[in-house]
Amino acid sequence: MELEAAREILAEVFGVRLSEVDEMIRSRFQAGENDKLCHEGDGQWPQELWVQ
Repeated sequence: MELEAAREILAEVFGVRLSEVDEMIRSRFQAGENDKLCHEGDGQWPQELWVQ
């Protein structure tokens, strides 16, 4: 329930569809795994998110 609300808020803030929010989230997780953008073990998100 909270995740759905967060997705809807992100969609509204960025002016995109929910499917695009899902893609943003997936790409940030992949970037964190590939580039070590996420801090090791602390579970924090990077400071910035990019929309293309």
